[in-house]
Amino acid sequence: MATPNPALESPSAEGTRNVPKLDCSLGANLKCLYTSLNFLYINFCNIRSLRSNFQSLEHHLSSTKPHLLFLTKTQLSEATDSSLFSVPSYFLYPHFSCKDGCCIYVRSNLTCSHAHALESSEFSTTTTQ
Repeated sequence: MATPNPALESPSAEGTRNVPKLDCSLGANLKCLYTSLNFLYINFCNIRSLRSNFQSLEHHLSSTKPHLLFLTKTQLSEATDSSLFSVPSYFLYPHFSCKDGCCIYVRSNLTCSHAHALESSEFSTTTTQ
């Protein structure tokens, strides 16, 4: 059995194991994970307030250009106008919640749609297909 490489594990033990950590510009306190699946670049970040980190998020998207960026802990009210957080060349699929919340930024050259029927009201989720 192969021994996991500790250098490839999330330093906080949160999230997915065996995914290289991205040295991203979203700040030292944020846990960002990056992986590549052949041609698909996927980022995950526990943003801890999209509003206060939006400028860093814009920079990250424009400089690294991931295909998908999954954010948790967006901490925005359900009534928040999501257009305030739109980014050129990306579609935003939000599920905002004051204490938690999540969203997905999908690069506009991908075919994707919001799958509302797969979402649960019990959890802070957003689903695309």
